[in-house]
Amino acid sequence: MSPALQGLYTLWHRPGADMAPGWWDSVELAAWRQPYATQALVRPLIDTLIAARLSHRGPVPPASETAAVLLGNAARARALCVALGLWALGSPDYLLLKPYREALSDALDAGTQRQLQTLLPAGGGRATVAPDALPSLATELGAAWLAEASDPAVRLCRLRWPPSTQRAPERPVEPILLKLVRWL
Repeated sequence: MSPALQGLYTLWHRPGADMAPGWWDSVELAAWRQPYATQALVRPLIDTLIAARLSHRGPVPPASETAAVLLGNAARARALCVALGLWALGSPDYLLLKPYREALSDALDAGTQRQLQTLLPAGGGRATVAPDALPSLATELGAAWLAEASDPAVRLCRLRWPPSTQRAPERPVEPILLKLVRWL
């Protein structure tokens, strides 16, 4: 079994093991996080409850190439999520102005930032987010957009990031995500 397929099965059947910590509150099981971590016998029951609250029914969705990338290298997956968020924000200033580039440097190295500058659509508005808030906002927007994906395997990958309170863009995420996967 490939690592990506294994990750997909884990997120589907044993979500408590791999989901971001914020999901415990989202599924209203925060009190069970500590017992889950320390008591192996309760994990299967809690995982079943989490999966039910996340509406995981039926078989695991088929693994797509895009989902495989998001389930693979954690640093690349994070970079893709942040890049999606930057795309959603639509301002080239975030990749052109030094304070923003420095704020993004933990998630996107200089080469990735340059590459992303050429991929983002021309135009867009001015920067409205403070540099120190940009990485977390971009991650939240990227995760929100992944949660709206038509590919169920990509949608499942949203569990790797905290649940988002941001509104996803109206357009489909898949064409943009494919472009980012190809070039970043």
